[in-house]
Amino acid sequence: MKLRLRITFLLIVAAILPMIAVFVSLNYYAADQRQSLVDIKLNSVYGGAVSLYERKGGNILSQMNQLAEDPVLLRYLLVKNKDGFIDQQGLITFASEMKSLLNLDLLVIADRKGVALARGHDPGLFGDNLTGDPVYAEALKGRRVQSLNKTAYGGDEYLTSMGLAPIWYANGELVGVIAGGEFLDNDFCRDLQILSGAEILLVEGNHLLAKTIPGRTEELLLYLQEKQRYTTKIEGLKFTFSRYPLQDFSNEKVADLLMGVSTQDLDVLFDNMQKIYGGFALGGLFLAVIFGYIFSSRLSNPIYKLIKASDKLAGGDFSARIDYSGRGEMGNLTDTFNEMASDLQAYRNKLVETERLSAFTMMARKVAHEIKNPLTPIKIAVEDLRRSYKNSDANFDSDFDQSTKTVLNEVTALSKIVDEFSEFARFPAPKPDYDDLNEIVLSIVSVYFKEIENGSLKTDLSSKQLPVYADRDQVKRALMNVIKNGLEAIPPGGRVTVRTIHSERKATIIVADNGHGLTESARNNLFTPYFTTKPGGSGLGLVIVKKIVTEHDGGIKVTDSTEGGTAVIIDFPIKKRER
Repeated sequence: MKLRLRITFLLIVAAILPMIAVFVSLNYYAADQRQSLVDIKLNSVYGGAVSLYERKGGNILSQMNQLAEDPVLLRYLLVKNKDGFIDQQGLITFASEMKSLLNLDLLVIADRKGVALARGHDPGLFGDNLTGDPVYAEALKGRRVQSLNKTAYGGDEYLTSMGLAPIWYANGELVGVIAGGEFLDNDFCRDLQILSGAEILLVEGNHLLAKTIPGRTEELLLYLQEKQRYTTKIEGLKFTFSRYPLQDFSNEKVADLLMGVSTQDLDVLFDNMQKIYGGFALGGLFLAVIFGYIFSSRLSNPIYKLIKASDKLAGGDFSARIDYSGRGEMGNLTDTFNEMASDLQAYRNKLVETERLSAFTMMARKVAHEIKNPLTPIKIAVEDLRRSYKNSDANFDSDFDQSTKTVLNEVTALSKIVDEFSEFARFPAPKPDYDDLNEIVLSIVSVYFKEIENGSLKTDLSSKQLPVYADRDQVKRALMNVIKNGLEAIPPGGRVTVRTIHSERKATIIVADNGHGLTESARNNLFTPYFTTKPGGSGLGLVIVKKIVTEHDGGIKVTDSTEGGTAVIIDFPIKKRER
C-alpha cells in the first residue's frame, strides 16, 4: 500500500472512529431504551391482565358466597312437599335467574351428597353425581374453592374460572354446594384485551383455546414458544409476549395466559433514528475521505522522498539525498537526513578502508604463519643436502632421497594451504532449489558406509518430509564437514549420531558425538576465521559451514551433547514448493 493511501486511511480511521463510537453508543443506548420501554409496557399490561383475571375469579367466589347465604336458596333445599320432595323446578328457575342476573356462563347447585339438583345454564340436566370432580369434591368438604376447571357444555369442553361455596344450615349442617363460573373463551380474551391493551392468547399445552390476534389457529401455534418471555413476529408485526400460568385449586397448571404487546411503533421509531445516525456517519466518512486525501497528498510527498532515500541508504547507496525546498519540521527533518547521509558516507569509506587494511593484515599474518611452518623443514633439508654433497658424503644418495621427500611433502602442504585460502576467497553464491533435507542427509551418509557398518555413525531421520529450498551441493558440503569433525572427535568405539527433526516452521538436523567435548572458550570461537582445535587445521571449515547456513536463512549453534560430547544443531526454514 502506498504511503499516501496509508496516511489517507489513517486519517479516515482517526475521523471515523469517534463517529462509529458515537453511532454504536447511540444504538446501544437506543436499544436499551427501547427494551426498557417494551418492558415497562409489557409489565403494565401483564399486571393489568393478571389482576383482571384474578379479580374475576375472586368476584365469582364472592358471588357464590352471597348466594350460599341466600334464604331463598336455603328454603328450596330444605322445604319438602307432602311427598318428601323439594321444589326442584323452583330451584332450577332460581339457578337460571341467578345465572342471568350475575352474568355467569354456568351455575350449578348440588346437594350435600354431590348430586346436581339444578343447572342454570342447562335446566334439563340434573341428577348426576359430581363427587368425581376434584373441585366439587373439595367444596363438599365444606371449603370455599376458587379454581380453574374444565366444563362440558353443549357438546364442547370449556376452560372455566369457577368459584364454589358450601351451603350451611343454621345448625352448622352442610346442605349443599353452589358453583358459578365464566368460560375463558374468545369473549373473555377480548375483555382482557380491552381492559389491558394487550393481545391475549389462551393456550393449553399445544392447543390454542382462545385468541384476540387475527389469523388461523394452526398458523399462530407456529409462533408459540415455551418461554416466560419472548419476542416473535406474527403477520409481519413484532410482538413481545409474557406468560402467566393458570392454576387450579391444587396449584397444578391447567393452561397459560399469554399477553403480548406489539413493538412495531417502537421499531419504526428506532429504525428511523438509526437511519438518521447512519446518514450522519456516512456524511462524516465522505468528508473524512476528501480531507484525508488532500492532507495526505501534501504530507506524503516529502515523506515518500524520505522513505525512498532511506531505502537507498539502507541498501548501501550513501550518496542518497532528499531534494525538498519546504520549511518547518519536514524541512528540518530532510536537512538532518542529508547531513546524516553525508556523515555515514564518510564514515563508511573510512570503515571500509580500515576493514580492508585489517583483513589484509590478518590474512598476511595467517599466510605468513602457515607458509613459514613448511619453509623451515625445506630449508633444513636443502642445507643438509648441500653439506652432504660438498663433503662427498658416502650417504649422499640416501640423504638426497630423504631431503627431496621432505621438500616435496612440505611443498604439497603449501599447495594445500594456498588452495584452502583460494577456495575461501572465491566461495560461490548458492543456487537453491526445492529439496528434502532427509534425502540430502541420506546421500551424505551413504559415503560413510564403513563407519555405519562398524557402528561409529548412526542415523535417526524424521518420518516426515523436511521440505527446504536449498543448494544441495553446498548443504552436503556443510553437513559433511560437520560429520567429519564429529568422527575425528570421537575415541575408538565412539559414535556420531545424525538426527533430523520436523517442526511447524523448521527442519532441524543435529550431529552429536560422544567425544571429549569442547571448552566454553573453544565453543565461543568456533566460527572465528582461522581458529582451530585440530593440529594442521585451517580454521576455515566451520566458517564456511556457517556461511552456507546463513545464506540459506538458517541458523547454527554448538552445544553439549546429551551423549557426553558435542552437538551441532542446524536449522533450515521449511519451504514447500508452490503449486
